[in-house]
Amino acid sequence: MLTSQNHGDLRMSVQWSRSFVYRWHVKGTPQIKGKLVADVTKRLGVKHVVFSGLENVKRLTGGKLVVEHFDRKGEVEEYFWSIGVPMTSIHLAAYFENFLTLWKPKKASDGDYYTVALPMGDIPMDGISVADIGAVVSRIFDSPEEFLGKAMGLTYEKLGFPGAEEMANMFRFYQMKPARDVKLTHRLNPEVKSFSQFVSENKEALMGI
Repeated sequence: MLTSQNHGDLRMSVQWSRSFVYRWHVKGTPQIKGKLVADVTKRLGVKHVVFSGLENVKRLTGGKLVVEHFDRKGEVEEYFWSIGVPMTSIHLAAYFENFLTLWKPKKASDGDYYTVALPMGDIPMDGISVADIGAVVSRIFDSPEEFLGKAMGLTYEKLGFPGAEEMANMFRFYQMKPARDVKLTHRLNPEVKSFSQFVSENKEALMGI
């Protein structure tokens, strides 16, 4: 339920001139909360919002695939655009950090190697470290004339290696090669980490699998 208290709390957290929207802390479903953020930024006249969005897979595939965390963000992003919030939307690649949690490599029975169960076949998957996103957002804010009104897919590199229904659908969607721009990401953050650097920096966590 949207209340005046929700609006008040949210107004306190939104900068007047610009705002980066990744998560929100008000009551309601993700879609309701996201649309509330959009309404408040519109009402406050925020001049530049950078929204961490994703594609609405259900709509793009005519309902053939449902990836709820993509679809929820996609629905909210579409609402931002529809009410005219001055915005840049960034569609981020899969996080390298997922290999420390959801996608941890599994040690083979003979102990000689590890396997990663990502059903991508021979299609490279985009990847980026969460730690590199802040610098990207900062560069976008520094160049509103270039990035306002755009939706951009960002990635460090294409990872060339081969659960639940939602995760399976997400990987099917990744096989459709959604737009993720390697060169633009490197330009926005020249220090962005490669997957090999990420593995090197987190080798202790990975070795503890």
